[in-house]
Amino acid sequence: MEKSDAFKIFAMVGDRGSISGAARALGESKATVSRAVSRLESLYNVRLVERTTRRITLTEVGSVLHARCIRMREEMEDADAEIATYRSSPAGILRIGCTSDVAKTLLTPNLHEFLDNYPEIDVRVRVGERLLPEPNILDVVLHCGWLSDSRLTARKIAEVKNILVASQEYVQANGIPTSPEDLEDHSIIGNFYLDAAAVEPGPLPAYVPRLEISRGQERFTLPTYHRFLSTDHSQILELVKHGRVIAPITGIWALPGLLSGELVRILPDYEISESPQLYALYLDRLASIPKLKVLLDFIEEIVRRLTKEWQPQADKLFPKQNLVLFPSINFQAKNDA
Repeated sequence: MEKSDAFKIFAMVGDRGSISGAARALGESKATVSRAVSRLESLYNVRLVERTTRRITLTEVGSVLHARCIRMREEMEDADAEIATYRSSPAGILRIGCTSDVAKTLLTPNLHEFLDNYPEIDVRVRVGERLLPEPNILDVVLHCGWLSDSRLTARKIAEVKNILVASQEYVQANGIPTSPEDLEDHSIIGNFYLDAAAVEPGPLPAYVPRLEISRGQERFTLPTYHRFLSTDHSQILELVKHGRVIAPITGIWALPGLLSGELVRILPDYEISESPQLYALYLDRLASIPKLKVLLDFIEEIVRRLTKEWQPQADKLFPKQNLVLFPSINFQAKNDA
């Protein structure tokens, strides 16, 4: 094992606080990570870590070496980023993190096109919740929700419109609400499931606003149902379709059911007050790298295509009650440019 590889591994060991955590992050075996630590300890003839059954603690000299390894890693990343800007075409490994909802809606149906367009980019996708960009782990994270910390380097891609919906089965059994006060007697899933980063404490500074609807100066906070919790949008949609609850559903996900008559829009004259946003979060040093720039442009183009495909149908279905799927996207202006 090269000494530079051992330094890289030791940096991650210090970051994660365990051999197994570093191994998972790097995609290496625990034996490889352990060998890297042992090699450095033998090389310098010092103890770098104190081992327990589940975690490790850096010794004083281990902390010194870890700080040096971090600086070396950052220097290499800065060099990679600077050299990449001189390439005539985007290239290299691009590590993308996203939630399952973003993967299903944006990445999975379109990733083949991105790979065809950019044959020199190798893509690695990690699907999960509460992900953050990390050196050598994730270059960019596509996050849909609400962020509470502006210190993150983030590019807003689109505002995502949510609407209250129920199934035909639900309204036949429970009646259709005609005013916000009527919702007191109904089961409503709140906003919490729309941003998994805020459900449990984690590194991503996210929050979930209370579910409120508004019309003009009127504003109502809705009661929410807590018997079932999930961070998976598709599970909530299935619960709605089976006639169990009313829920705020992303317009692009709800529209097929509304068009078929399977779903019903609840209180269409009212707007959900605070919409989630689709963000791209990335390391600041990667901002000018071509492979990241072409990915973000590609994702924005996918959102425009979805708008172009579905917005006319939404306008036809709700000619009086506005349903703008992605309020910040003007696909007609972009298309004419």
